[in-house]
Amino acid sequence: MACRTISSAIVAVLFVSSPGAAHSVETAKGNWAGIPLLARHHMVRLSEQAMASVDALAKAGKCSVIGNGRQINLDMDFLVEFAPDNSVKRVIVEDIGCPEVERIAATATSQAASKGWLKPSGENELGWYRGAISYQLR
Repeated sequence: MACRTISSAIVAVLFVSSPGAAHSVETAKGNWAGIPLLARHHMVRLSEQAMASVDALAKAGKCSVIGNGRQINLDMDFLVEFAPDNSVKRVIVEDIGCPEVERIAATATSQAASKGWLKPSGENELGWYRGAISYQLR
């Protein structure tokens, strides 16, 4: 039932399609607490380059929702939809109102999915699982 709610909340904006990736990446808002966590690696880490980009965006005042450059607190959830063969069909990152940061998070999540780091636990027959991206600068 929770997945039906998610589907109706999806904002169909394509942000990223990694080379070789057969899945779409979108943004959406919603309460995803009822979606099971990924089997392991449910935390996606940002690369050094991605963290530097987030830092620069915050310092430039382009994403005040996460901080001001001196302090950054980025906590974003994401969802992954798996096909019956466990391949990734879709990735949805949380819409935080900051498209540049959402794009960075979408890229990191899409790359993790393409590399096979994101795995379903098998507890959700509909194929949806939840993970998170967290980055803090203090």
